[in-house]
Parts: sequence; C-alpha cells; structure tokens
Amino acid sequence: MPAFPISAPTKLITMTAGLVVACGLLTACGAESSDVTYKAWTEGDNLQSVRHDYVDGLNGAVSVPAKVSGAKWSTQEDGGHTPRLKVTPTGKGVAHCLLVGGDNRVLDQRTGAAGRPVTCSAQR
Repeated sequence: MPAFPISAPTKLITMTAGLVVACGLLTACGAESSDVTYKAWTEGDNLQSVRHDYVDGLNGAVSVPAKVSGAKWSTQEDGGHTPRLKVTPTGKGVAHCLLVGGDNRVLDQRTGAAGRPVTCSAQR
C-alpha cells in the first residue's frame, strides 16, 4: 500500500497526461511527418549550387551545401519547422525548387528568373 493513497480520478488524469506527452514526443498518434522532400532542377543549363536547411538531431537546423552535378537534385530529410532550399543555376539556366511534406502536400514551389537563384521555404 502506498504511503500516500492516490484517488482514481487523479490516476486517470495522470495516465491521460502521460499518454498525451508520449504521443507528442513519439508522433505516434497521427501527427504530421517531419520528413520533407527537397527537389531542385534547372531548365536550359545545369545546377551550380544547392543549399538546404534541415534538422540535425539535437543541434537543431543546419544549412548544408549539396553535391550537385547535372540539372536535377533531390533528397529527403527531417525538415523541422522551417525547411528551406536555395537553388542557383549555371549560365542563363532557369532554376526551380520544390518542398513536399511527408503527407505529399506541396509546402512551397518557385521558379527563378534566367540566371538567378531561387529559394523555397516553409513554416510548419
């Protein structure tokens, strides 16, 4: 027998609160996936550079230059609350960027001007 008896309503409230916290931490209760698909491509030329922001564990968001060659690039990462993608074309190419959430919903999509960088970003 516990030194301090706990009433049934208190046990129920405590257990419910624990489940709510566990669901929030584990995202096991139908919460939106934090995965983001980052896509970059160009028309008329190749990619010069691609830089994307994503979540890197306890370090929070990081911005990383991607290794690019050719006219297309993509990756899937934990985008966190503010995924971002900057695409720069070579020459007079037209750069495109696309961010797609884990639920296949387009978060942002942009087309740049000829020879100019373009940036996609989203708040979640």
